Parts: sequence; structure tokens; C-alpha cells
Amino acid sequence: MKDMTQGNPVKEVLLFSVPMILASVFQQMYNAVDSIIVGQFVGANALAAVGAAFPAMFLAMSVLIGITMGVQIIISQLFGAGEHERMRATFATSIISLMILVVIASVIGYFASGTILELMNTPPEIIADSKAYLDEIFKGLIFMFLYNLYTSVLRGVGDSKTPLYFLIISSILNIVLDLVYVIQFGMGVRGVAVATVQSQAVSVMLCIIYTNIRIPLFRLGLKDLRVDFGILRTVLRFGIPTAIQQSISAIGSMLVQGLVNSFGATAAAAFAAGNKVESFMMMPLINIANASSTYVAQNTGAGKLDRVRDGFKKVTVINVLITAAISIIPLTIPQYLMQIFISADETGVIEYGCLYLSTLFFFFFLQALMFSLSSFFRGVGDMNVSLAMSMIALFVRIGSAYALAKPLGYLTISISQPIGWVCALALAFVAYRSGRWTRFSIAARENENQLQEEV
Repeated sequence: MKDMTQGNPVKEVLLFSVPMILASVFQQMYNAVDSIIVGQFVGANALAAVGAAFPAMFLAMSVLIGITMGVQIIISQLFGAGEHERMRATFATSIISLMILVVIASVIGYFASGTILELMNTPPEIIADSKAYLDEIFKGLIFMFLYNLYTSVLRGVGDSKTPLYFLIISSILNIVLDLVYVIQFGMGVRGVAVATVQSQAVSVMLCIIYTNIRIPLFRLGLKDLRVDFGILRTVLRFGIPTAIQQSISAIGSMLVQGLVNSFGATAAAAFAAGNKVESFMMMPLINIANASSTYVAQNTGAGKLDRVRDGFKKVTVINVLITAAISIIPLTIPQYLMQIFISADETGVIEYGCLYLSTLFFFFFLQALMFSLSSFFRGVGDMNVSLAMSMIALFVRIGSAYALAKPLGYLTISISQPIGWVCALALAFVAYRSGRWTRFSIAARENENQLQEEV
């Protein structure tokens, strides 16, 4: 476990973020490898099918991921405050109550996947493969949820390395299984989904074994497996706004995907590949911001608000500089990035993809600011501002994308994003300057009785 309430803020955050960045790269490989293998060995339609399925899968996961992010903030603040028994109770309550949600999400997703794909204007030639991919993903949704929960809890107490080690193992396994199922067994799109689920199951088993052996605080016996409704209320208070934020983002992705699909299968394939490039390029800025969130939460729990301000400002500057540096790659050689996912012969797909990447990454430093500020407000416990930022960015993006679709065509997909970022950042700046965020710490509750009721 890592106490981030001491030491140099920048050093603490960056050292903590490195394993998270690597873990996220391997996490992205799950879906990216699926796209690469089907794009290179099956064809452009298969690549489009995997890309079209992703927003629906993300919607199913978004609620659960959002709540586990809320759990991480609670664990971090309680760790900073030294409330270890409440940390244990929070973990037990979360794992029991959230299992119910994952079962519901799995059932709904499995039976509604076809309808969702039709509502997204999925081209007829790829809808069968997209549904086959989603069906397998929803069957294994429980493994994705458990991995995210254990990862959030471990990161909440400052352990960002262990989830990385297990994820590397399962990512390598995923690549091997993808190749076997697609090339050897000819399972196509369904095969890469099965490989993803099986590989994720391995990472979950490793997380559970490690936690039970090495971290006694989170070793749960039968007597611990109960729901504390006071704690559950706090988990939901922190988790629901983040879950809504994630869900809104997922719904927005579905709306954007629907607009992309209206341009045809070639545009959908280009967007799928472009999204994977964007996802990889976002890894440093997302995870430095998330590491900053843990830092902010621990120091907020310890009541060190001056340290919160100082660390946040310094880390944000570094995050923006790193983002500006990595944006050079998609701005200068977008065609080579596209050819990772699709054959050079698919000139239409590559042309659309290069247009998307070169436009988006010109403004990508704004995304770094977005993630930094959103993670800051989550860390201090002011979930409403973080949620409002996402809603503004999304609604402005969707509105401008559809409004500009006719005059700009496919260009509207990328140009609409920075318009949304600018509007959301305006709100975040005002909220930060107001100082209202200082009142959201668990440690800032009026008295111990109130803390006992909520946590």
C-alpha cells in the first residue's frame, strides 16, 4: 500500500501513474488486438463490426466501472484518514451489492444487443458479426466487472503495480487465443470476443488470489460477506454520479457511432481504427490524471488541502506537456497508424481515418485538461462538477456533430469533440476558482457520528 500524503507531489503521482499507464495500454490491447486481427485476417467489415459493437459494450460496463471508481475514491480517502476497518467494510459491501448489478446488466445486454445495434444505424452487412461479438462479451461481463473492482480497490490503497502484472499475463494470453480462434479455428469476430472473456477471467483469478494472500485487510471471510446499508449509501453517493458520467459518455459514443454508421461501412471501419489509436494515445493523460485523483483523495482525507492544490497544478502542467508531445505522432504519420489495423489496399478506410486523427489531435491538449480537472473533482469528492463537465462536453459534441454533419461531412466527427471540451473546461475553471470543492472531504464531516452513519 502507498501513502501519498508525504513526499514530492509530482514524483509520487508520476511513479504511481507509470504502472497504471502500462496497465491501461495492456487493457486497451484487449479490444485493439481484436480489431487488428479481424481487420488484417478477416477484412474491413469485420473491423467495422467490432468497432460498432464497442459503444454498446461500453454502455453495459459504464455503470459498473463508474461505481467502482467511486469505491476507489472512498477507499483512498479512508486510507488517508487511517480508517482501515471502514475500508474493509466498504470492500465487502461493494463486492456483494455490485454483483447484483452485473447480473442484471449482463441479462439486459444479451437480450437487447440486436435492438441497440439497429438503433445505432449499424450497416446490415456487419450487424450479424457485431451481435455475435456482443453476445459473448455480455456472457463474460462478470469478469470485466470483478477485474475493475479489484483494480480500483488496490489503486485506492496505492498499489498500482500488481494489477499491471496480472494484466500483462492475460493480455499475452488474449493475443494467443485471438490468433488461435481466428486463424486456426476460423471463428471470426465471435472468436476474438471469446478470447477476450477467457483472458479477462484469468486476470480476475490472479487478482483474487493475490489479494487474499498478500493483503489481509481485504481477505474476506463468511462473516464479512454482508451489506452495510450505511456504507452502501456512501458508495452510491460517490459512485452514482461517476456511473452516470460514464453512462452518458457511453450513450454519447453510441450516438456518435450512429452518425458514423450513416456514412457507411468504410467510414465505420475508419472510425473503429481511429478510436483505437485515440485510446492508446489517451493512456498517459488518463492515468496521470487518475493517479492525481488518488493523490488528491488521500490528501483530502488527511485534510492537507494546500498539498492538494500544489500537487494538482504541477501535475496538470506535466500532463498537458506530455499530451502535446505524443500528439506529434498522429499529426505527422496518421496513415501508418491506420495501417496497423487495416491493409494499405483499403485506401478509403485509411483516408477517412487520417482525416479523423489529424483533426482531433491538433486540439488534444484540451482533452488533457479535461481529464485532469475531472479527476481532481472526483478526488475531492465533488462528483457533481465532474458529472456536469462530462454532460456539457458530450451534449455540445453531439449537438455540433449532427448540426455540422451536412456541411462538413465526416470531418464533423472529429471537429465536434474540441468544441465540447472548451465548453466543459469553462465550467470546471469557474468551479475550481470558487473553492467550493474544499467542503466535500469525508474528513470534513461535522463530527464522528455523521461519519459513522455515512461510511
